[in-house]
Amino acid sequence: MQPQSTVQVMGIDAGGTMTDTFFVRSDGRFVVGKAQSNPGDESLAIYNSSEDALAHWDRTVDDVYPELVTCVYSGTAMLNRILMRKGLDVGLICNRGFEQIHSMGRALQSYLGYALEDRIHLNTHRYDEPLVPVSRTRGVTERTDVQGKVVIPLREDEVRRATRELVEAGSQAIVICLLQSHKNESSEQRARDIVREELKKLKADIPVFASVDYYPSRKESHRMNTTILEAYGAEPSRQTLKKVSDRFRKHGAKFDLRVMATHGGTISWKAKELARTIVSGPIGGVIGSKLLGEALGDENIACSDIGGTSFDVALITKGNFAIKSDPDMARLVLSLPLVAMDSVGAGAAASCVWTPTASPSSLARTLLAIASAPAGRKAVSTPFRFPTVTWCWAT
Repeated sequence: MQPQSTVQVMGIDAGGTMTDTFFVRSDGRFVVGKAQSNPGDESLAIYNSSEDALAHWDRTVDDVYPELVTCVYSGTAMLNRILMRKGLDVGLICNRGFEQIHSMGRALQSYLGYALEDRIHLNTHRYDEPLVPVSRTRGVTERTDVQGKVVIPLREDEVRRATRELVEAGSQAIVICLLQSHKNESSEQRARDIVREELKKLKADIPVFASVDYYPSRKESHRMNTTILEAYGAEPSRQTLKKVSDRFRKHGAKFDLRVMATHGGTISWKAKELARTIVSGPIGGVIGSKLLGEALGDENIACSDIGGTSFDVALITKGNFAIKSDPDMARLVLSLPLVAMDSVGAGAAASCVWTPTASPSSLARTLLAIASAPAGRKAVSTPFRFPTVTWCWAT
């Protein structure tokens, strides 16, 4: 009996309902495993899925994990966290007089994802609940003009007071985003240093996110939303990925866990700008579809991914996919390079009927709640009726 080839590559698709793993040997053969997702411990779902896959080769994770050269993770946990508003309690420091800039949003955020007939009628427009409420937003005096010249210096005492108030308000992370900081970062960097000094005095272990450290780009709403997203959704996801990496190490793995990023490449789970992985699951599907199309000789491909918690669509035309520089995701405008696609939080088993009072966000949260429930526990109190698309079964 010839010895089996070593297993070199592992792929992970951690969906809202099921977690799939994909192992490839050096001779090109592969196996696929599946296990129910575990939102409380994603590393356990990956372990169970790995065991299911490797059983086909009569091997275990303790045998295979040490052989792996690389592993790429993709999932929808961060996107689901944003859609369901289950991120960290974030505090925001911005310019005085602009405290409501995040809650107001750009006008187009009130109709993102709407059909044309709903876009043209203002009475159908609805803003989603902001990631940071006004009650945890503080304005400080400072102004930098569009050329990057500081015309009103930063009032440092106001920054210190704002920090104390945000800590008292229960903030688990603090975001700093000042106007025109992408043209001159000095005021925002000074505000960041003051916040850290004040947190140290208060003995508060709270991460600080300054937009110039993460996404120093034009367009104020895009930059603010993306930096808030980093604190609100990416930071909890980092803890999840650390747990996954630790479990790999526990079973002898030596590779650095990689994550699919919004631009179509991969980044380390330790990367600073982890918000770039908000839709890592569907992005991986687009990249795979492109490679499959090249092998089959097809240049124009419609890609779709119906998962347990979202339905995603992308197009490949003339062998290429488009990348947006100022995309929207989860009904937020962002400053991230993103493979052009549309995502709707409605992939799960659910009963629903559209009503004028039902906003897209409320529908998405209802479907996500149903899809995220453990198997056999799909009963969720909801005003919606009539069956729709389902990932596991149809009525």
